[in-house]
Amino acid sequence: MTKPNQKKPQLEDIAAALGISKSTVSRAISGKGRIRAETREKVFACIKEMNYRPNMIAKSLSEQRTYNIGVVIPMDQSEFDAPFFQTCLTGIAKECALHDYDAVVIGTERDNHTQLQRVIENRKVDGVLVTRPASDGSIEELLSENGMPYVVLGRSVHSDSVIVDSDHVKGCTELTSYLLMSTPPDKLGLLIGNMEYTVNRSRYTGFMSAFGSSHAEERLIFTGADSELKFTKAVSMLLREKPSCIVCGDDMLCMKLLATLNARGMRIPEDIRVASFYDSVYLDSYSPPITSLIFDAAKLGSAAAAKLMNLLSGAPAGEHLPLMSFEMLIRRSTMNPGQNK
Repeated sequence: MTKPNQKKPQLEDIAAALGISKSTVSRAISGKGRIRAETREKVFACIKEMNYRPNMIAKSLSEQRTYNIGVVIPMDQSEFDAPFFQTCLTGIAKECALHDYDAVVIGTERDNHTQLQRVIENRKVDGVLVTRPASDGSIEELLSENGMPYVVLGRSVHSDSVIVDSDHVKGCTELTSYLLMSTPPDKLGLLIGNMEYTVNRSRYTGFMSAFGSSHAEERLIFTGADSELKFTKAVSMLLREKPSCIVCGDDMLCMKLLATLNARGMRIPEDIRVASFYDSVYLDSYSPPITSLIFDAAKLGSAAAAKLMNLLSGAPAGEHLPLMSFEMLIRRSTMNPGQNK
């Protein structure tokens, strides 16, 4: 182990300690060129003993790699969306660290991929993770056209995309089915964000499939309620229909709905029941606690990063990973008043 003030060992120190050439040590580390297995074992044993760490700048230049991966995050989302992306980034960063990689955040907007285009053209990353795919598939198309390896966190309209996703359809179907056990079909409302994003489409599909032979009440379903103006209009029209329960597409919309209900003096669950298709720290701390679906964003990010690392190592894409599971958390916000005791 090297001490704080001790000089870090260099490649030539490894070579001198073993009495071999510097080029032999380099070949052993890179795995390129012919070298005896016994010699390679000695090199790695010495590396471990001396706590040698290769110069990543020199390594990236010699291997023509940046040792960075890009993480595409939508910049036109509300700050309430932050918990998902922060947690997801934690999983991504931890997995990257295991492979001596760093994560670089790349901001995009629905109709503006300028930063991503610049990163690609300047070859600042070796691969990309797409955290919020859109239904037009424009990001995936841009990456494919430039030969950039990528993995999508969610559904993708491109059949050749490598994806890692949570089972939103099944989760939303199960939560909606639970709500329908105590709510008439014509009294259950839905408030969901922009349908350009595939995750919202999946959640909408899950909601609708829960009704089976019965029919959802179209006048209680509001999509695209992402901007402040659209949200205010949607909630006003929705509450006018006097629903017994409202399920929100995500924690962002749910928190905004709860603030509106509170401003109107409406009690939860006494006057109206509320649920969310995505849980977060915001809903954890609300009183009463909100019924919601828990998806492990950190695990999702880690799995996606690991999949991308496999691609960068030259491994075939293989089959898509199985859809990641979820947990349905039933809380007081959807219980009948008599159950709250």
